[in-house]
Amino acid sequence: MLDGPGRPTSDDRPLTIDVVQFYRIGANMRAFLFLIIFLSLEHLPICFADLNPLLERTTKYSNIKVERVLSVDTILLENDEKVKLIGIHGLRPPKAPDVNRDERGRIIPDNDPTTPLELEAFRFAKDHAEGKAVRLEFDAEKRDDGNVLTAYVFLPDGTMLNEEVLRQGYAELKLRMPNMKYAERLRKAYQEARREMRGMQGNW
Repeated sequence: MLDGPGRPTSDDRPLTIDVVQFYRIGANMRAFLFLIIFLSLEHLPICFADLNPLLERTTKYSNIKVERVLSVDTILLENDEKVKLIGIHGLRPPKAPDVNRDERGRIIPDNDPTTPLELEAFRFAKDHAEGKAVRLEFDAEKRDDGNVLTAYVFLPDGTMLNEEVLRQGYAELKLRMPNMKYAERLRKAYQEARREMRGMQGNW
């Protein structure tokens, strides 16, 4: 189509690109991308810190073996990570008993039939958790001030170890904000132990 004698119309003219303008846009885009990357790198530690709680919710804690029970309220996982049970403060592990010997150095058997409460509590936690595959459930704060994982520990039958230790009177209730997801359950277990005068609560 001609626009006047022998002159192409605007529809027929070839598309042209301003090379200078093209490179100017490219330079601006490169600068913008560089700024985005710089800001991302500057805040990378914060991003990873925000992602860490999400990583701790992954399936690696949904079926993990308890390697060893360290105390009534602390376990060691198969990956060598320690976990404190949320909401409880348990009895300390029992000390090794004193060994009495006769004049010839032979061990004198201990005829005391009573079992120290510390040993009873430790055996309870050990029998229920050690060597078992457990599920950990986290709360608002996943680690304590010492950077130790804190969790609710669920046994294979669905029992929450934190709750059961309290119910048997082997720990004191120790609720701490903001980890209050199961506060009511733990409080009821503690009240039951006091009502039935179990374990530590038998002294009231």
